[in-house]
Formats: sequence, structure tokens, C-alpha cells
Amino acid sequence: MPFGRKRGDDSDGTREDRKEDRKDDREEKIESKRDYKLDKIKALTAKAVAVAKKRKWLVFMIGLGLLAYVVISKSGIGGGGGVLEIIKGFF
Repeated sequence: MPFGRKRGDDSDGTREDRKEDRKDDREEKIESKRDYKLDKIKALTAKAVAVAKKRKWLVFMIGLGLLAYVVISKSGIGGGGGVLEIIKGFF
């Protein structure tokens, strides 16, 4: 004639409810963490793409500038003395 319940005797099911709640909380935490990591990867990928586009245009503009410099310094626009020599004369 024990006065209390035995350790394993849960007639009202509260222990099992707590187990289920903890299990649900863990699953939610894992899913939240996974979603955060995926969002972070997507953000880093978008940033990398933006930086690559910027660098592509930067390289294009530098190449265009070098090409213009070579064309102007070698042949000059309009032939003759060369535009670069005239520009150098101002400085």
C-alpha cells in the first residue's frame, strides 16, 4: 500500500507529453538552424555574384583605357604628332 506513484507509473501521461514537447522543440531548433545556414549560403552567393559583376566591368573599363592609351600613343588621332604629346605639353 504505497502512498505515492511509482517512478515509472504515469497514468495521466504528463511525462510522455513532456518528451513529445522536447522532441518537437529539438526538431524545430534543428530546422531553424538549417534554414539559417541555407539563407546565409544564399546571401553569400548573391554577394559573390554582385562582386564578380562589378569586377567584370572594372576589368572591361581598365582594358578599354589601356587600349585607348596604346592607340593614342602609337598612332595618334588624325596622324602626325600624336595627341599624347600635346597632352603631355600641358603638364
